[in-house]
Amino acid sequence: MSYADVYVGYPVEGSFTYRVPAGMDARPGMRARVNFKNRTVTAFVHRVHDETPSFVVKDISALIDAEPVFDGKLLDLCSYVADNYFSSVGEALAMALPSGHRPSSRHEKLREGALHEPALTDEQGAVFDAILASREAGERAHLVFGVTGSGKTELYMALARRVMDEGRSIIYLVPEISLSSQVFTRLEAVFGSELIVYHSMLTANQRLHNWMRFRSGDAKIAVGTRSSVFLQPPDLGLIVIDEEHDASYKEHSTPRYNARRVAFRRAREEGALVVMGSATPSIESLYAAERGMMRLHRLSRRYAGATLPEIEVVGLPSLSPSKMLSTPLLLTTKKALEAGGQAIYFLNRRGFAPFLLCGECGESVACPHCSISLSFHRDDTLRCHYCGYSRHVPATCPSCSAERMEKVGTGTQRLEHAVETAFAGRRIFRLDQDSARKKGTARDLVEGMKAGEIDILLGTQMVAKGFDFERVTVVGVILADIGMNLPDFRASERIFSLLLQVAGRCGRGNVPGRVIIQTMNRDAELFTFLKRHDYAGFYRSELAARKACDYPPFSRLARLLARGTDDERTAKTIAGVAEAVKGVLARQEAGTVMLGPVPAPLAKIGGNFRHHLILKSRDSDGMRRALAAAKECVIPHNVYLEIDVDPMDLM
Repeated sequence: MSYADVYVGYPVEGSFTYRVPAGMDARPGMRARVNFKNRTVTAFVHRVHDETPSFVVKDISALIDAEPVFDGKLLDLCSYVADNYFSSVGEALAMALPSGHRPSSRHEKLREGALHEPALTDEQGAVFDAILASREAGERAHLVFGVTGSGKTELYMALARRVMDEGRSIIYLVPEISLSSQVFTRLEAVFGSELIVYHSMLTANQRLHNWMRFRSGDAKIAVGTRSSVFLQPPDLGLIVIDEEHDASYKEHSTPRYNARRVAFRRAREEGALVVMGSATPSIESLYAAERGMMRLHRLSRRYAGATLPEIEVVGLPSLSPSKMLSTPLLLTTKKALEAGGQAIYFLNRRGFAPFLLCGECGESVACPHCSISLSFHRDDTLRCHYCGYSRHVPATCPSCSAERMEKVGTGTQRLEHAVETAFAGRRIFRLDQDSARKKGTARDLVEGMKAGEIDILLGTQMVAKGFDFERVTVVGVILADIGMNLPDFRASERIFSLLLQVAGRCGRGNVPGRVIIQTMNRDAELFTFLKRHDYAGFYRSELAARKACDYPPFSRLARLLARGTDDERTAKTIAGVAEAVKGVLARQEAGTVMLGPVPAPLAKIGGNFRHHLILKSRDSDGMRRALAAAKECVIPHNVYLEIDVDPMDLM
């Protein structure tokens, strides 16, 4: 009689034993259906044996897979993730593996015809040679610090082609699904049917199909978002991390892994290269490269002789919607469009107007479940962009019943209306999370921009990431101030990176580009560096500020956040966790500091009150012991404790 030890995707430690019914061909690496606590759940078989247990066992209900979908390498990787990010192995496996049951290839359209070979400039070729040569010395980790438009993608493709010619496979990570569509198109021209895409816009069965194609070696290169880091080829040779600075590589549900750290782990264990690249590397990555923890390479010139755009900072007289498009921006855009160019307008907000304000009492219409104002949309609804709550626009103020509800601020839909008015007859395309939910939006955008069928692209952060359109000669940043003063030590880095990235979307062709940045605060130091495209100067300034406060990269952080529907119970829970943490810290040498507990900056989201504490440590082992003590705390019913190691968001 055979038995199987399985993991389940729940926060429970260890594996569980089930009997394998006669005639069932259960093997390690298969998924199965089992009865767990009176529920039918997916289980992950990691061992099959004939050791009769000393307790009563249930039968496996059914096998999901006809053949194994994972092996010991993925199990080891998920054990690492579970150990470092304080989850169970089963939760890590559930996160890593596709959930589909029947592979589907309906989405595939294989490229036909001749494939192109990437051509490198002398500067790119020197970096290419240095990366390949470093393998002989055992150097596996590389950071490519290249200005926007310097041809980092061409370098990645050339490296991928060399690795593929050696019979090995490549994982190519991008931060956004919308970006993966454009990258896929470029890679497909080079790699054809050997390429797959892997992200959440595919169905579960399509993801399973691509997972198995990559696992079998039928496909050699996979492009996708952060979960693609778990894909299992026969022989992994290269992991590319494009736009490595992006916070999207951090998972926000258990296990809260960072795809960059997982990639480094795989490179060490599987003998692969990791090549990260960005025009604005994260402070932590650039600091690590300067200390020799990875090899630093620079690309200082734009591809094909293009020049970096001129950046002008324009002061706004007010936040009135009627003043959202300054005269310099309007004139520059008009001139560019008349010359056959295209423009990108960037606004770091969604919605027709960020909120409604009562002209009588000054109160905004807030979400009843969260600590933020509702955004106004053109369909006359108010929506919360944290929990999804929506309601119709009230005729009177909910606070004082006055009939003076006014729209305040600017959102992408309101911007679209203003642009349509200013540039009547021009073709305008809006890209934000609302519009991107529609299937085919990213494809329509790329095709329309390439064909010159779009005059002005306007949108949120999504337009700042990796798009490469040669006709774009103007970028307008509608309000650069948004996000600069958030209570998060990464706020300055985030906004500087975002502005420099979006500025880099223009001037990539033969015509020089111009960037107009509108702000209420022209004197901010950040703009001095931005006008010079001086990321290195900003980095040095930011590094000094972080060193003074002992923030990463001079320490590591962990965040413990309790959330629940009862504010008092949630506050008591985090206070109890804090006492447990204090007990551990008192027994070890100084090196870990606890901040809090306090209410989180966003004190209520989705009907849940939120209280947190932050650990700041130069002693990783000491911090782990403190987190382990927190995990052992008894958490009351209806309160959930999040453990986030190396958090990217402290809101």
